[in-house]
Amino acid sequence: HKRGSVMSTAALSSGPCATASTYASTSRVRARRIAPRRPSGASPRATEASAAATSTFSALPVLHLPDEDCTPEEEEAFCVRLRDVCHTVGFFYVANHGITPKVTVDVLEASRAFFALPHDVKQGIANVNSPAFRGYVRLGAENTAGRPDWREQIEMGLEADAPGGETGAEADTAGVDADTAGDCPVYDVLVGPNQWPEESACPGFRRRVTAFLDDAARLSRRLMELLALSLDLPRDFFDDDFRGRPNVQAKIASCPTAPEGSPRASSFGVGAHTDSGYLSLLLQDDVGGLQVQNGDGEWIDARPIDGTLVVNLGEMLQLRTRGYYLATPHRVVSKASGAGSPSRLSVPYFWNPRLDAVIEPMESLPETLTWLRPEPEDVAETGSHGSGGNRLIGEYGLNALKSLARSHPEVMARHHPDLEVMRDGSVVRHAPRR
Repeated sequence: HKRGSVMSTAALSSGPCATASTYASTSRVRARRIAPRRPSGASPRATEASAAATSTFSALPVLHLPDEDCTPEEEEAFCVRLRDVCHTVGFFYVANHGITPKVTVDVLEASRAFFALPHDVKQGIANVNSPAFRGYVRLGAENTAGRPDWREQIEMGLEADAPGGETGAEADTAGVDADTAGDCPVYDVLVGPNQWPEESACPGFRRRVTAFLDDAARLSRRLMELLALSLDLPRDFFDDDFRGRPNVQAKIASCPTAPEGSPRASSFGVGAHTDSGYLSLLLQDDVGGLQVQNGDGEWIDARPIDGTLVVNLGEMLQLRTRGYYLATPHRVVSKASGAGSPSRLSVPYFWNPRLDAVIEPMESLPETLTWLRPEPEDVAETGSHGSGGNRLIGEYGLNALKSLARSHPEVMARHHPDLEVMRDGSVVRHAPRR
């Protein structure tokens, strides 16, 4: 998740890590509403027995995205299915997603080539050099809920200058007041340039990765429209939360097999967690290891299915929909070590609101929505870090910083010694000592 064609200001209108001035609809606008599914006189809340029956799952559903020139009826049918899945599972495979096999193969090959580089070459773009948490993260340096993740990766995000570095027209474009740049909110530490490997070290890497990120951005825009329609809301309902500058994040990740004789705690490529934004896409190779937690606390394998991406909803969408849509805990289990056992390659992509967006629960849900599980008492928390350990912070920049600050203590210690992560995930800035 560097400055370049996809992540530069000029490319923002289409690139995932760019700063578009508009947030254009990717589909023709159709004014219509999804018909109510609740029988006349039925309660909008399901009974406990009904909820228990629908809050569990044993496999992730596969949704076939309709073509962009589909009929209104085809789109409506998809949205009804999407609503059921997001309400009861929060995870699904999407087929017919529009990203070509060449693009997906290219980005996985580019990832494989990077991780095959010598360690010192990869360390040349180490994320400890980046105040914005960008760059290469060596094996075991990241953690989830205090336990090391057994993976290496490159963290990428929206391409931008660090706050306060812009002048003149650049400052105007970035929305920075040169006189007040030093008074930036704490989450502005997340703004900055990416780090890319040298072209000579990994030919074609940047081009192939950004081609996938561009396509993932287009798919994310369309999915956000369909999510709005699935809630019986206007197609552009979520647009203001992005306003042309989504805080896109992405990674390329490699999870090797678990170390020989490793304890259970270190056998996770990624520990259990929920994602901090609105929408996540995942391209994975054929190795497997992703697991999703159902309503009974069971871990369900999300085995790779050729031609699909995995989609899951993030904390901000759960918060926005008053818990009607789910941010579901998930993890990656490392395969047992063995001769010739391959590492798992994946490319997670996160479609997040602009950093200064304030996400608040809707005052009320459309009357057409039916609760098929118990309505949660507290929608502003997930159980991924234990009770009281993961508060959902409505000011998105703070929610995003929560996740990165917890996961990368070396970056925090080196660049942000004035910041402290509290138990609930909130980040506070301490006044400098005098």
